[in-house]
Amino acid sequence: MEFLFDLDDPLQCLEHIYQHLSPLVVAFHPKKSAGRTGPCFGSGLLLGYRGEKFIVTTEAVLSTACVNHGQNVVACIGKTQWPLRQLRCASPQHLDLAALHLPADWLRRYPVERCFELDHGALPDPMASAFTLLLGYPVSNGRPAGPLNSTIGVVSRPYLSHTRRNQVAQPLFLEFDSRDILSRCRLDKSTLQAFYQLNGAPAISLYHSFQEDSNRLTAYLQGVVVEWDHARIGATATSTAQLNSFLDGFLQRLQQDGEAVQPELAALLARFRH
Repeated sequence: MEFLFDLDDPLQCLEHIYQHLSPLVVAFHPKKSAGRTGPCFGSGLLLGYRGEKFIVTTEAVLSTACVNHGQNVVACIGKTQWPLRQLRCASPQHLDLAALHLPADWLRRYPVERCFELDHGALPDPMASAFTLLLGYPVSNGRPAGPLNSTIGVVSRPYLSHTRRNQVAQPLFLEFDSRDILSRCRLDKSTLQAFYQLNGAPAISLYHSFQEDSNRLTAYLQGVVVEWDHARIGATATSTAQLNSFLDGFLQRLQQDGEAVQPELAALLARFRH
């Protein structure tokens, strides 16, 4: 995905990119009675791959949806709510990634107009990105949180993971380098760090295009947020370097199983998490 970029007005260009990408990010809410929903517990990204559509998030968010809520959850974008019950979902071993598959019959009932197309090539070096945007719906960390009417976008930069001693497979550490939060809501960096988490929020890295036109940025999905840093100066995100192979295996299993009922994923996730 490419964007025109004006080096003389970078923040306005980032605001344009934010407005283009934010409708691709969903918030997960438990479904309550009478059409009500519970508080947001994570984010995900609408993703297109090999002609199929997915919602990509983290294992922790998927586990919460399956174990705590029996997959009786909805994905929300603004006032739009998509039910996710009975959708096939998977999380690979030894990775914190997870995905929900959106089948054709579901898409006929709940059309998805746009999604982030996953590139088939290798990911570029995250250290070489011009900008990284964390796009997601914050989850309150045990404290009251005001409602947000849109995703937030935080400008950040990655650091090498071994300097942070993370235990996450192939992690990236994204540290904030400014107070520029691309949101219409009153939310600054210090408030974000003190009150919120961004579980499952996609980290979209922007690179200068290698084509002759230097006024372009190319967007890649670099990772999804697993946890907030203990020092609250950034977020740990799993790398999506193995996302292609994971989704290939997921699609292969879907083709083999056909319309077969999926196994009790909630019980399986609960078993490995306790």
